[in-house]
Amino acid sequence: MSSRDGSIGGLSTDVTGRGVLVAGGVVVIVLLTNCWRTPVAQATCDQDLVYLKVASAAASSFDNTPDWAPPANAMAPVDGSFDTRWSSQGGMENQWIVFDFDRPKTLCKVVIHWERAYATDYELQVSDDGNIWKPLTTQTGQDGGVDEIIVPETTTRHVKLLAIKRSNPDWGISIWELDLSGPQRANPDDRPVEQVFPNRKAKESVTLVREDPLPSPGPISPAEFQKGMVYLSYHENHLATADSDAMLERLANLHVTHVAIVVSWYQDSVTDGRLYPESPQGGRTPVDEAIIHAINKCHALGLKVMLKPHVDVQAGDYRGEIQASEAWFANYEPFILRYAALAKSYNVELFCVGTELAGTTLGKWDSQWRALISQVRAAYPGPIVYGANWDEYKRIGFWDLVDYIGIDAYFPLTDKTDPTTDELVADWTKHADAIEQWLTQEQIDKPVIFTEVGYGSADGVNRTPWAIPSQREDQTEQAACLDAMLTVLANRPWFKGVYWWGWFSQEVASPLGYPLRGKLAEGVLSRWYQTIH
Repeated sequence: MSSRDGSIGGLSTDVTGRGVLVAGGVVVIVLLTNCWRTPVAQATCDQDLVYLKVASAAASSFDNTPDWAPPANAMAPVDGSFDTRWSSQGGMENQWIVFDFDRPKTLCKVVIHWERAYATDYELQVSDDGNIWKPLTTQTGQDGGVDEIIVPETTTRHVKLLAIKRSNPDWGISIWELDLSGPQRANPDDRPVEQVFPNRKAKESVTLVREDPLPSPGPISPAEFQKGMVYLSYHENHLATADSDAMLERLANLHVTHVAIVVSWYQDSVTDGRLYPESPQGGRTPVDEAIIHAINKCHALGLKVMLKPHVDVQAGDYRGEIQASEAWFANYEPFILRYAALAKSYNVELFCVGTELAGTTLGKWDSQWRALISQVRAAYPGPIVYGANWDEYKRIGFWDLVDYIGIDAYFPLTDKTDPTTDELVADWTKHADAIEQWLTQEQIDKPVIFTEVGYGSADGVNRTPWAIPSQREDQTEQAACLDAMLTVLANRPWFKGVYWWGWFSQEVASPLGYPLRGKLAEGVLSRWYQTIH
C-alpha cells in the first residue's frame, strides 16, 4: 500500500538500562510509562497547590493524518483524560497552543504529559490580553515523557506553549494532558487536581517479560476461510498492554478468526540497504516481548496468527520502490529469518516472507527470493505467503515455493466519487475474474488470500484505495466497498481469506482513515464474518 502513516501515536515512555534488542537478547525489560519527572526549571512554589481550571483554548493547527489524527480539540490537554490529546499538523514550525483562564490567576507550576511527538525546545509565555506576550521560561534539550516546570509566581490570564524544535522534524507536537497549577492562597476558587479530576488515570505502566508460548488453536487447513484483520502497533511496547488485549478481545467478538500482526523495520532511503528496528526508546518497532504477548493473547482467544514483517522507508517513499541489491538481500535475510524463528517458537500459524517489495521481486532477483524462501522453510515449519501489491502479483516468479498467493488488494474500482452498489460489485467482479483467469493461464493451483485490503472512510476512496483522496468523511462508501468485495469473492472456490487493513492496538480517532472501529464498516465486516464458513 502506497500511503499510510503510523509515525505518531501511543504512549510516552522512559526505558533505562537497555541496549538494542536482538534475537535472543534481553529477557526482562522493565518499562515505566509516564511515571517519571524531568525537573526543567528552578524556582519556589507552595506545596499547597490547586489546579487552575481553563475556560477555553486555541491552537495554531491540528493534525490531519487520516489514521492517527485526534479530533481537532484544543481543550483536549485540559479535559482530565489521558485518552484524548491535542496534536499539531506535522512538519510545521512554531506551532503553539494557548489556554485562557477567563480571568487572571496566579501560576507557579506547569506539568506537561507529552505524547511521543514532543518538543525538545519550547517556550512558555504569558499574556494579560492574549495579544502581547512575554516569556515565562524557555526549555531546551528536553526528552519527552513528563516535564515538571516550576516558575516564579506569575499572575496572568493566558498561557501559551510555543514549540521551537520538535523531536522529529516530520511530526508535529502532541500533548496528552497539561496541568497548570498555582498556590491556593492566590487562587481561592480553584481546587486540587485530585478533586477536579478524581477519575483521571495516567497511562499504564508495563513490565515486559519474555512469556512462554501458548499452544496454537490449530493449524490453518487448506479449506479454511481466514476471516482476518491486520493488527497494527507503531510503538515498541503497546502490544503488551491491557489496551491491546482489549482490542484483540473486541476483534474476537466481531467474529474475526485470524490476525496479521505487523512488525515494521526501516531503511533510510529506497537505495539504502541497511535495515534496522526503531528502538529502544520511542521507536515504532514492537520489541519481541510485546509481539510475543500479542501472539499469546490471540491464541488464548482462539485466534490464529499471521506474522507479517514489513520494511518501510524513513524518507517517506513507498516500499515498492525499494531498489534491490546484493547488499539489500544480505540485510533482508537475517531480518526475515529472525521473525521466522520467532514464529516457530511461538506457534504462529502463517508466516509472510515479504510485503509489496516490487522493486526486489523482478526476474533478475528471482534466485535470491528462492534461496531466501528455502531458508525460511528451514527455520519455520508452517505455511508461507508473500503479500504482493495489486499491480505486482502477476510478475512474481516464485509462487511455486509458497503455500498461498497473497495479494494486497488495493485495486482501483470506479472512476466515480459516489458509485452505486451495483457499480462497485461490477468492478470487483472484473478484478476477481482477472485473478481467476491468471490462475488458470499460469496453471497455479494454490489458494489466494488478500493479505491486505482496506478503504479509508473518505469520499471517493473507491477510486484510490491506497490513499485518502479527500477531507470529506464518508463511512457509507467505505462500508459499501467492503461489502461489494465480499459479495463477489466470498464464494469463489480459490479465495480463502482476507485481512482487513486495519485495526490499531490502541484507541485511535480516525474519521477519514482505514480503521473500521466504531464505523459502519465494522458492522458489515462482523455480519460477513459471522456467515462465512
